[in-house]
Amino acid sequence: MNNEIPEIVVRVLQGNQTEEDMRIFLQWYRSSQENKDIFFQLKHIHDLRKGGLKPDGIEVEASWDRLWVKLKKQSITDLALPEAVRNRRYSGILKFTVAAAIAAVLVVAGIYIFYKGEDQIEWIEVSTGVGSRPQTIMLSDGSIVRLNSSSMLRYPEKFNSNNREVYLDGEAYFNVKEDKAHTFVVHTDKQLINVLGTEFNVLAYSSDPYTITTLVTGKVKLDTYDDENNLKIEIVMQPNQQAYFDKEFQQTTLSEVNSQDVISWMKGIYSFRDAPLEEITRRFEKIYGVTIIIPDEMNRQEKYTGKFFAHQDIREIVNVLNFKGQFRLQFHADTILLGKR
Repeated sequence: MNNEIPEIVVRVLQGNQTEEDMRIFLQWYRSSQENKDIFFQLKHIHDLRKGGLKPDGIEVEASWDRLWVKLKKQSITDLALPEAVRNRRYSGILKFTVAAAIAAVLVVAGIYIFYKGEDQIEWIEVSTGVGSRPQTIMLSDGSIVRLNSSSMLRYPEKFNSNNREVYLDGEAYFNVKEDKAHTFVVHTDKQLINVLGTEFNVLAYSSDPYTITTLVTGKVKLDTYDDENNLKIEIVMQPNQQAYFDKEFQQTTLSEVNSQDVISWMKGIYSFRDAPLEEITRRFEKIYGVTIIIPDEMNRQEKYTGKFFAHQDIREIVNVLNFKGQFRLQFHADTILLGKR
């Protein structure tokens, strides 16, 4: 797959990607932060545009050259080709399409649209900002998604005749319309969630060391994969069950929960029951756009139960967490230190 990445990235940026291209691209894109940085260097060029003005040629070429150097590192099988052949194969095409690639990455109210060719699929990406209210998305099959803050959902403008697949990085609540002929699949980091018609919540930020799936109604099949994309675990979940997947150890724990507490975030209520403090503060980091540091490992793993409200100030929430006075609190701009006393 690696030797295909440079060409696929260009096709995605131009909007000429096939469905298979998009599948490979997303797998590559989600595999590391470095890959995300590579791709969004072009997006950064677009972000520099002010008042409809384009960055000058030097900026474009410098950014593209950095991207091209990194992309070449992704190709392993092409190393056997002579340098001149490799350059002819890619460089002319890529540099010729810089302007089109930049124009293809559009940013409008947090929505990125990858335009389709005549026979290609059109993908829409919705990204929510820090502290944003839940956003409701209606999919072409009638399914409804509620997307939490600091999250991203990528989905086709219209599902094709074969399947219904979406990609999530963040937290979302899904109310999937039943269609026995077309399974609905949610792709997250190292997991696939397969459903027919049901309601469930997924907490799957790629930056977190875990993924949490909670079933509200219906039935889902949860497939977990290792780093080589080999199927490791397959679980069929029942209502009010929650699957906690530890990415590092590739272990899944199934437990009974009150699913209504889990989805209360859509009403601005964050409920925690016997949750490690580190898990709680990770949620608040995404809601408030802060970094919360807890140096002591024992403090990070201490469990808390309680409810917090989205309208509360982060300082107020931290003080509630410090109800026993066990922390020495320090606030520095957007960083909060919960030091050991």
